[in-house]
Amino acid sequence: MPDNLSATLIKLLSPLMLLIASEVISAPVMQTAELDGQPRSWRLFVPDGIREGAEYPLVFNFHGTGSSPKQIAELNELETLAEQHKFIVVAPKAEFSYEAGGRQTWNVEQLDSPYNDVAFIKGLIAHLAQHYPIDTARIYATGFSGGARMSSRLACDLSDTFAAIAPIAGVRFADNCAPARAMPVLTYHGTQDPVNHYQHQADSPRYWYMGVEPAIEDWVKFNGCESTTTTAIRAGITKTEWSDCRDDVAVIFYRSEQAGHTWPGSPKADILAKYGLGSTDDLPMSEIIWAFLKQYQRQ
Repeated sequence: MPDNLSATLIKLLSPLMLLIASEVISAPVMQTAELDGQPRSWRLFVPDGIREGAEYPLVFNFHGTGSSPKQIAELNELETLAEQHKFIVVAPKAEFSYEAGGRQTWNVEQLDSPYNDVAFIKGLIAHLAQHYPIDTARIYATGFSGGARMSSRLACDLSDTFAAIAPIAGVRFADNCAPARAMPVLTYHGTQDPVNHYQHQADSPRYWYMGVEPAIEDWVKFNGCESTTTTAIRAGITKTEWSDCRDDVAVIFYRSEQAGHTWPGSPKADILAKYGLGSTDDLPMSEIIWAFLKQYQRQ
């Protein structure tokens, strides 16, 4: 084909190729359905290139109190990672609040309310599995702040469904926590957190009745871990890993001396700091989380 003809064809076809490419680029969508007798909504991201007959991991991405599915997606950029590594992300929307007109959050304490969030998530998994190629042995949960507490709740109540969790800035071990099996846990917390205090204080929020270390110690004890290794990975940041646990799980804790209430490596960290939530670290936390979660699948 003559070079001038090739150039002409490329020039003519370029707008069409650009249109086709734009149509296949994956984008998140907000969905709504009646689950557990109530209309509930969530943000769903399915990566491009899903192959027929294949099944893909599902990661729950829980937003914090007063936040939204869109904001948690922007905070941790998990969807960008999902596009690269081919997993599905769902960011549910909270509806519960402690008082009328209050900020929406997750009913982690399972208080008397129309909103039973554990039942909601259980129903949502069943709903999504009917419509999308989900590998039900590889369902995970992460979240920030109130979303971290919700991730912890699900590890207690739905351990036969979730393969691993990664709560950030809000790990919990509920008083009535009774998982059916050992649970892999990765978490991060700053000692300068002004919201979910590293150590419980008199002015801690009503739901924050346990500091960070006691919660982690309970997960370590429940998982029957026998070995501990602590490593300094940055100035002021240590990584402690508990291993030799039941069912080959691990508990990993990133402790920051300088960080506040934040998601490490987030492009929105400056906004959190602007609202007085403190500084952050340059750890690529979303990548660290995915590297941890993907090791595990429910047997």
